Amino acid sequence: MSKEPFVSPVPGDAPAAPSLADLLAARAAPPERPPPQAPESTPALRRSTPAEAPSASAIAADVDLAGLKVPLLLVHAGFSEGALIQTWMQHVMKGSSLYLARFQEGVIDLVLDHQPYAVLIQFDPCCIDAAVQLSAQLQRHYPQIPRLAIGRARHAQCMLAALRTGVQDFLDIDSAVETAQQLVHQLLASPPPLGVHASRAPQTAIVSARAGLGCSLLAAHLSAHLQARLQAPQQAAAAPPAQAAGALETLSSLLIELGHPGGDCALYLDTPGDFGFADAVHQQRRLDRRMAQSALARHASGLRLLTLARAPHDCASSEVQALLNRLGHYFRHVVLDMGACDSPQLLKDVLPGASEVWVVCDQSVASVVGTAELLKELQVLQVPHERLRLIVGRHDRRLELSAQQIARQLQLPLLARLPERRRELAQVVNQGQLFSAEHRREPYVQAVAQLVDHLMAAHHRDTSHPGAATASPLARLLQRLRNRAP
Repeated sequence: MSKEPFVSPVPGDAPAAPSLADLLAARAAPPERPPPQAPESTPALRRSTPAEAPSASAIAADVDLAGLKVPLLLVHAGFSEGALIQTWMQHVMKGSSLYLARFQEGVIDLVLDHQPYAVLIQFDPCCIDAAVQLSAQLQRHYPQIPRLAIGRARHAQCMLAALRTGVQDFLDIDSAVETAQQLVHQLLASPPPLGVHASRAPQTAIVSARAGLGCSLLAAHLSAHLQARLQAPQQAAAAPPAQAAGALETLSSLLIELGHPGGDCALYLDTPGDFGFADAVHQQRRLDRRMAQSALARHASGLRLLTLARAPHDCASSEVQALLNRLGHYFRHVVLDMGACDSPQLLKDVLPGASEVWVVCDQSVASVVGTAELLKELQVLQVPHERLRLIVGRHDRRLELSAQQIARQLQLPLLARLPERRRELAQVVNQGQLFSAEHRREPYVQAVAQLVDHLMAAHHRDTSHPGAATASPLARLLQRLRNRAP
């Protein structure tokens, strides 16, 4: 395929230059890549292994709990008594869905992630304080999810403490198994709980077919400007007295850098960090809101950054998705810098769950052709087409191939044009800085502000928009004229 730039056809005997559609149609289709094979999933919560089935006489014939799909969560303290309770509950459930967690593993966040039908809490003299505290927290945060206590009725103080916390019932492991089965069967026969109903933060993914198109620069600017916009109303409404010592900081924006090679966003933001994405995946059972505040790299603006220090080859798909789901409950907006990601499995784990996927392409034939192939790959990965948006980077209106032509050819809605400002961006980045929102006359800042306005209007309507009130009528008129430019 010729790599000559597009030029207008000259009248005469010379044949007309082929159109972009002809070039794309004539390109030999690359061998189809088979859909990525998902590695064997490892759930964020450990699924218990069914124990040896008890004898038929020990199971009530009229209670059928086998094959249940509703998840139940058993929280225990470990040790020998916890292992005994696990085995007893496996007999009760007859090998059906039962997830296990310990008191110190952030149970509140696990309930938020997996939304179990009911939570079973071990009440034992060795863990009575932790059990009472957890039951009270569950009642306060998720009153719609049933709670059952499990232990020994001969420990009267444990049974009394459990009932005082408002549990629905107490399962005595010294009693007959069929009694517990009848109780669980009645619980599961009741209408399901309403669910946690906690909204997850919107996720905006930025991806490109080729490296070097400025995805990381765009992600860094977008995250920093979005952080300032989300944080402004909270700072204005803050009370004059200083925050109490130890109080949790409001987490607004999170930038996750998953492109290869990684680390560019950390350099642009001058925010190095030792806690990477793979570390977060492996330690997500400990990753509560406080740990997210302290462990993730923090920019001066309050923006948090999580980089892909090493490829997460040993991370199961379910673990990656569970981490993104968990982080979405801590932050108000998550920006995913995928760049020219060379891992189809990572794309499959991340992009289908994103609220929007911004595809970056420039005005070269090679970039357009590569983007067309990327869109085919995203279709194979079942990324919803209606969430895709096109951003034309390094836009130069003097070139023959316009942004509208690229959008029509790729059949994507045109979201924005990023102006050609490589020299100006290099100057500011080489000084260890980014374009701040105060550079209102800088075309690149104006384009980023337009993208932030789009995100605020689409996902954060409840947040005030301080920038709109301060912009002059002339500035708004000029911005509308730029948006209409081809």
